[in-house]
Amino acid sequence: MQRKSLWILLLAVALLGALFVWLQRGGEAPPQATRELLLPALAGQLERVQAVQIRHGDLPVIHIERRDGVWVVPAKAGYPAAAGEVNRLLRTLAEVRKVEAKTRNPANHAQLGLAERGEGAATRVSLDGIGPAPVELLLGQASRQGGQLVRLPGDDQVWLVDQSLQLVDSELAWLDRRVSAIPFASVREVEVRHADGEQLNVWRANPEQFNFALRQLPAGRKLAYEPVANGMALLFASLDFADAAPLAQVAFKGTPELTFRLDTFAGGELKGSFYRQGDQHWLVLGERKGLDEQLPGLPGWAYRLEEQQYRALARRVKDLVAPAA
Repeated sequence: MQRKSLWILLLAVALLGALFVWLQRGGEAPPQATRELLLPALAGQLERVQAVQIRHGDLPVIHIERRDGVWVVPAKAGYPAAAGEVNRLLRTLAEVRKVEAKTRNPANHAQLGLAERGEGAATRVSLDGIGPAPVELLLGQASRQGGQLVRLPGDDQVWLVDQSLQLVDSELAWLDRRVSAIPFASVREVEVRHADGEQLNVWRANPEQFNFALRQLPAGRKLAYEPVANGMALLFASLDFADAAPLAQVAFKGTPELTFRLDTFAGGELKGSFYRQGDQHWLVLGERKGLDEQLPGLPGWAYRLEEQQYRALARRVKDLVAPAA
């Protein structure tokens, strides 16, 4: 009798365990495939988008538009936008799905960063070109559950969606800020001339020679350390600007503070100049040969670089040579 009671008890425990597992499965979030697209109008239509506008609260609108198949920023004289970032945003908007309906009370919108304007105003994203009216979305706070809180203009319903859509509020951040991408291994020589006439050349005899030598090395002296000159070539491997302006809008006075020439083992060449404007250093790209794919920077533009970027190139012989014994 006792053995029979034990078996009944074990069976009851097993059934309760199975019931608990089943209830837990029933409480799980629906799989991705069953979640509804937030913006179904974008499905398969991204190539038709002609303009993107982003407004962070009461800040000025960031406007990006497509011209001849290229994303540009009109407020920056039509300078190319960071196409990868723009396309990534469009893909995310087309793929984002609803996870859970939240509040419908407008009194809660400001607290969630989803107000139409004023305190707690949302980030508004607007896409033109798909239909007669723009496709718009209001972005609010990130959720502690993951994803983000959003709502559609004119609709009080707040939704938790499955992706984060936090966007930078700087127009500059949407520009293609690349100036040069010349691999370090390809650089044969860099020549620098300062405004006071001092010149120095750092060079390598072949690509297998990792460290650059100094042509103006005084007799009986040596470099401060072997790779001391490498930074002059490394600068051009991944050079981004801090700001950009058309040359027609920049009034540089006097002669450049520095000019340079870069040569590659494959016969490529780049010339350029730096102008000082106040406490800032502006780079102007000059003649180029055989480096077009490695020079996203455009002729006719001036690029402001950070101080440490300029200093990497504006070396002098005394900066590279070890003290005399």
